[in-house]
Amino acid sequence: MKLIEIINRRCNCRITKVVIYNNFGERTAYADAPIDYCDEFSTEITLNNTKMVISYSADSPLSKDNISLMTDLIDVYVENRATWEIEEHVSKSPDIFAGRATLDEMVRVTTNALVYSNLFDKAAVMFFNEKLMELRGIYLTSIPAYTEKQVEEFRNKRVPISKELCTKLLEYHAADNNYDNHLELEDKIFYSIDKIKLENSLIIVPMVTGNKLYGVLITYSKEKYNITHTFTTRSTARLLNTMMMAVISNQKYEYTTAFYKEIEAEMRSKQSLVTLGNYVATIAHEVKNPLISIGGFAKRLMKAVTNDDLKRMAGIIATESIRLEHLTEDILSFSRKRPPQKEKINLLELFDDIKLLFETRMNESNFKLDIKIGKDDYIYADKDQIKQVVVNLIANAMNAMESDGTVTIEYEEKDNKTSIMISDTGPGIPLEVMPNLFKPFFTTSSSGTGLGLPICRKILNNHNGDLTVYNSKNGAVFTITLPVENI
Repeated sequence: MKLIEIINRRCNCRITKVVIYNNFGERTAYADAPIDYCDEFSTEITLNNTKMVISYSADSPLSKDNISLMTDLIDVYVENRATWEIEEHVSKSPDIFAGRATLDEMVRVTTNALVYSNLFDKAAVMFFNEKLMELRGIYLTSIPAYTEKQVEEFRNKRVPISKELCTKLLEYHAADNNYDNHLELEDKIFYSIDKIKLENSLIIVPMVTGNKLYGVLITYSKEKYNITHTFTTRSTARLLNTMMMAVISNQKYEYTTAFYKEIEAEMRSKQSLVTLGNYVATIAHEVKNPLISIGGFAKRLMKAVTNDDLKRMAGIIATESIRLEHLTEDILSFSRKRPPQKEKINLLELFDDIKLLFETRMNESNFKLDIKIGKDDYIYADKDQIKQVVVNLIANAMNAMESDGTVTIEYEEKDNKTSIMISDTGPGIPLEVMPNLFKPFFTTSSSGTGLGLPICRKILNNHNGDLTVYNSKNGAVFTITLPVENI
């Protein structure tokens, strides 16, 4: 409940207006509609150089005791209105109250409350970038209100600050509440937006947690600053900082919770895949031997029969049995755990051997294999397994290009890792395919098993390495990454 409502209830009246007069002019601190069936009264009090005129609706003029009580309470209200305005806005925003609001919403509520309190004419918040040593505009408000274009201009604003100012802000935050001394800033913030030279300087108060500066709250008033201005700015900055930390903590909690849920789901999925993999491997092993027999009998039938239809059918059986043999081999390769037998491999010699495997296809389809590897470049790995990976990747690259293309092999050693890049001049990998590329049994080819790339990645993972892919301007680039080892 607002303090004004408490006054109304305690004094049996309705405060309709509170006007403050001082050396800087007239300011309306509060206004409300009068009661139709009651009379209007007013009382005037003077405190130091400030005169306060209080208007109220009541059945009859208030007694001296009630006037005294009302005066004291209104004095408190005027001094603390900004803070109460913030609390009122917070209570009306379920997202803020529940800690789910964005930082932008927090900032908008607090800066608006400072201005709507009639204590300040302008207010703004800027966040601090420690690496760039600059303040970044978040939100600003004023009376009359800034346009959306001006607010957006402020959001894009960057203000470099010195280490000396940063140190002063931290010292100011840690110092006792000496409201006679406060940090002032030249009018470079608001002037750059509204192009109007302000009469006074700006009050700048830090938002700090621990010994870390997160940002600053900036306020401006046409009136000469007094204890009320500095107290309100400082207390609001602390409140904003607390609210900001609550939002950040809530976001971290939600992120962490979501992260662990993903991990948990992934673990369940992997456990299911392991179980499924064991079943599939067992089935593949049992199916392999009969398939070899079926293929062998089919080939014998092709030689034995003279009927063209029977010969064609036997050929289909032989071809399909070979395809199924390859599929079972891939399944068994994927399910097997084969610890790599590492050795020092000269890459130039390895690719010279691999190049021989593709000579026929290179001549038939006009492919080129551009090997950019030095004679002293080497890796530590299982030679047969790495050869299997590289052959698979080169074959895939040639399939993607169809004809008249180039496969480029490059080597790099950096950050204690060795990388072999295999790129092609094909069309690249469609974006919708990319997330599924290393999933078992996923394939876009009518003749593929969808296990080639998963097997390649598994081999490299067993080497403590990885296989990654991206699209360049010219085509797809697969990167084999292995750690640098000394054996």
